[in-house]
Order: sequence, then C-alpha cells, then structure tokens
Amino acid sequence: MRLLLFYLVLVLSQGFLAALLAPLPPPDLFLIAVLTLLYRLPAWQLVLVGYGFGLVQDVIGHGALGVHALGLAAAALVATTVRAQLSQQGFLERSLAVLAAVAGKWAVTFVLLVWLSGGVGDLGGAAAVAALDMAFTVVAAMALLPWGFALLARTRMLQRELL
Repeated sequence: MRLLLFYLVLVLSQGFLAALLAPLPPPDLFLIAVLTLLYRLPAWQLVLVGYGFGLVQDVIGHGALGVHALGLAAAALVATTVRAQLSQQGFLERSLAVLAAVAGKWAVTFVLLVWLSGGVGDLGGAAAVAALDMAFTVVAAMALLPWGFALLARTRMLQRELL
C-alpha cells in the first residue's frame, strides 16, 4: 500500500511541480519512478516498464504520443547498462546511473524532435531545457530513490527470485 502511495505521490507531484516551476522544466518524476525498479527487474522488463510509464506520461500530459515512452525506455536501457558496469549501489553509483538515464532519455528525445519537426532549428532551446531537466532530475532522484528503494525492500513484490 505504501509503495502504491509512493508512485501516486510521484505522479501527482509531477503535475504540481510543472505548474509551480512554470517557465522551468520540472524534474522527471516518472523517470525516477522507473529507476526505483532498477535493482529489482531484469533489463528487458525495466525497458517495458519504462515504456509503459512513458505512455502514461504521454496520455496524462500533452504532446506527441510516444515521445516520453521512447525516452523513458531508452533511459531504462541506459541505466541498466550503467548499473551492470558498476559494482555497488552507493550515492555515486546512483547519481551516475540517473545522469546516464537522463542523458539517454534526452538523446532519444532529440532524435524524435528532429524527426517530428523536420529540422534542427529548435535544438538550441531544447538543449537548455535538457540541461535544466538533467540537473533537477538528478537532485530529485538523490532525494527520492533511497525512499523508493526502502519501500521496495519492505515489500515482497518484485523480488528477483520471484521473477
């Protein structure tokens, strides 16, 4: 129940922070929700969960359907690749995995922006948004990921031996 409440608070906070920080991009709490499952799910399942969370974000938000979904799927893939290269789960390793995930999300988003707009004219503004999003998401993730990991440790759901 607490885990479900945690994810619900993340979804509601995403909309609240978007309104509160109106000219600035809010931290991507959907990405943080996906990364809470980083040490619990195999890579292919995490990519599917990332795609599903991204579709929910696309349906709740506005914009082209599938952009956030592909971005979060790419973020999950990059995060699992970085996690596989690291030996521990400390602060530095978590921050590196989050930074790599956000960079992977924005790499795919840039490709999709170029494809959907038909040119590279707007990438300067998107790069500024990406930098702010990256900074805010890493800071928010360092505060929220330990809380999510602790909630997942308390529950018997999604244990590796059960998957």
